Amino acid sequence: MPSSPVHLKVAYLMCDELGIKNKADFILGAISPDCVNLSGFASEELRYGAHIRVRDYDLWKKKLVDFYNDNKEKYKANSDFLKGYLFHCWTDIAWDEVVQPKLFEYLGTLGFGYDDMTKQKWQELYRFNGKLVREPYFAEVRKLVKAAQPQNIAACDIDTIIKYRDYVADDYKDKIYDEEPKFLNDKHIDDTMSQMRKQGYIKQFMGA
Repeated sequence: MPSSPVHLKVAYLMCDELGIKNKADFILGAISPDCVNLSGFASEELRYGAHIRVRDYDLWKKKLVDFYNDNKEKYKANSDFLKGYLFHCWTDIAWDEVVQPKLFEYLGTLGFGYDDMTKQKWQELYRFNGKLVREPYFAEVRKLVKAAQPQNIAACDIDTIIKYRDYVADDYKDKIYDEEPKFLNDKHIDDTMSQMRKQGYIKQFMGA
């Protein structure tokens, strides 16, 4: 799974082509499932509930489609937040399909074993975060998420989403490294977006 700055950039870059009207709500939705990790890595049960997830990726994809169809009327007044929330999950899937295997392969060439892979993956993401939050677009994204209207959804409540939003926008220092990333770059953002288009994930979460 990618980090919140990655989710923010993908959502920011794609919201126009998706015809999103309320960019603030959409972009906030695109980081909201991770709010359950605000106080540390949450239990699998809580993380899976927030991400409407099961271990089998094909079943996960079906659950996301079902969740959209079951809830689009409920969130009719906040449809862009709902779309952003599901966009986060589809981004996780696309990233896991086209970026994470390459990242793990790279880490393997450095001599890291399986037990070290997850830790080293996050270390590289923290370096990539440092690059992303220094880019000009991030100032606009920060303003957008602060102006958004969160909703109770899945395993996430409004108060926790607000706290997580403020943490990502105003702090996040423990997950930002000043050093340059060693592997991740903008091409991996592009690859993730291409995978979402190619595999039809966008149509799925838009309910088309």
